[in-house]
Amino acid sequence: MGLFDSLCRRYQSLFRAAHPEEADLVELHSTGQTEQFLAAYFAHEYRKGGDVVERFTALAPGWHGGRALDFGCGAGGLTYRIAAHAREAVGIDIEQYKLDFAAAQAERLNVPNARFVCSASAALPFADDSFDCVFCIDVVEHLPTPEKFVAEFRRVLRPGGQLLLSFGPPWGHAHGKHMWAKLPGWWTHLLFPRRAVMRAAGFPPHTTWEELGIHRLTVGRFERVMRRSGFRVEYRRLLINKAVAPLRFVPLLRELFIAEVVGVYRKPTEGTA
Repeated sequence: MGLFDSLCRRYQSLFRAAHPEEADLVELHSTGQTEQFLAAYFAHEYRKGGDVVERFTALAPGWHGGRALDFGCGAGGLTYRIAAHAREAVGIDIEQYKLDFAAAQAERLNVPNARFVCSASAALPFADDSFDCVFCIDVVEHLPTPEKFVAEFRRVLRPGGQLLLSFGPPWGHAHGKHMWAKLPGWWTHLLFPRRAVMRAAGFPPHTTWEELGIHRLTVGRFERVMRRSGFRVEYRRLLINKAVAPLRFVPLLRELFIAEVVGVYRKPTEGTA
């Protein structure tokens, strides 16, 4: 074991994993307990989905009653929460086994207006102007080309439709590597060589961040994507610890402390910019 490997492992031992539920999900998934994982994952997303719907109902109440797309829906927990307030809720994801589990929950939850679509393409399999709102929750940071997907969100939204989006932590945050259970140490991914980090997390040393679905999305890059997207910003908030709140205005330092980006974006109607 090399020096950086030893230092990285020692560094992790100084921290305690702050998300025990995530640790349980990782354990179930990594040990092949698929049914138990899906049930726990759905329950987690269903509980979290209630908070998501409450948040965006307060920020953008106009989305109620329309046709909604839940992009990156996983096992469908959020999709069912959205369906309670929508004419129809469509969940889309790249993993069919999660979608099969999601679809099977419809009868149990007595929700007839939710359906699920599997697609791995950057081109969404929906017609132009076919949704009243798009939810994109904790997904955009896992997309290799976020600008292409944001363009697709704009295409499938009707004029005046809303994109309801949040993600975090961004890449520069202390937990921007999205592995609270395996790598609890703050800024591990920035402090140590990738090969040492991967070994500490239990992956082959040649594993890349992209192979793990981490595409190093910073706040700055996300803001550039949205400025060029053609969407109109209706609400944007950068969540940061109160102790360092003034740093949100310092371009480089803010990347280290912003924990979440929350935004409401509207597709302009014809003749407006």
